[in-house]
Amino acid sequence: MRAKELQMKMESRLQLDKYKDSLDTVYEIMARLNKYTTEEMLFYSAQLLADLTHSKDVAIYTIVNKTYARLFSATSPEARKLGNSIKYAAIEDVYQELLEGRIYLNTAMDENLPLMAGAVYAEEKIQLILMFWGMPSHTVTSADANRLTVIITLIQNSLLRAKRLMVSFRKQNYLEGSNVLNEEAFTALVKTFLEARDKGLAECTLLEIVLGYEDYEPVSRKLACDIRQTDYMGIIDGRKLYILLTNTDAKNAEVVQTRLQKTGYRSLIKENIL
Repeated sequence: MRAKELQMKMESRLQLDKYKDSLDTVYEIMARLNKYTTEEMLFYSAQLLADLTHSKDVAIYTIVNKTYARLFSATSPEARKLGNSIKYAAIEDVYQELLEGRIYLNTAMDENLPLMAGAVYAEEKIQLILMFWGMPSHTVTSADANRLTVIITLIQNSLLRAKRLMVSFRKQNYLEGSNVLNEEAFTALVKTFLEARDKGLAECTLLEIVLGYEDYEPVSRKLACDIRQTDYMGIIDGRKLYILLTNTDAKNAEVVQTRLQKTGYRSLIKENIL
């Protein structure tokens, strides 16, 4: 009888600890979400997810279309191992689980796949894919999946709001009749990207276009074909034209600089906008 009472007390204590842990998790998530602006959410959610799951290697991919997803933020080089752009539907083991609304667990320990993956949905369609490559125990269980499900439920609205903002950001902030962002919006965007880069959450490079005596408007139209849809053009200091290359380090930015040079314009890599 004594042993049974002791066992019941231990089980009650474990349940209480789990309940307290859940409440602590909810409090931490809400407190940290309140710190970030909408623009910062997609970057810093990767670090938030890493801390809450005790994983050093977390990546957030945003869905571009029915086939491809684009890396937005990652906490380590390991988390970026699939590359800046993935054909997510082709990663069948992961995709099928996410398509069914479940958390993917890499129980086969395939080194080419994340240990765990989840998704954020809107209208039953995948909008973001969250990948976890490193876990403290180097294995994953149903308990990990349940915990991640709760975490995603708590942060999904903030992530979706941030994604929608980034999609509409260009149209709302283009200078009239151009594909150039206004100074206020572009400056804020660049600061957000550079701060995330300095914290190891993103890769980006800022280029200043050497205009000489030309105005930025005709130059921006000429350069539009030399940059990707995921890059941004904007002005700083009134009339100076800049290009923010996302998911691009300084070495890979040299390829873009060469392409711009062939169009007739030199560019300079800028570490900041001060």
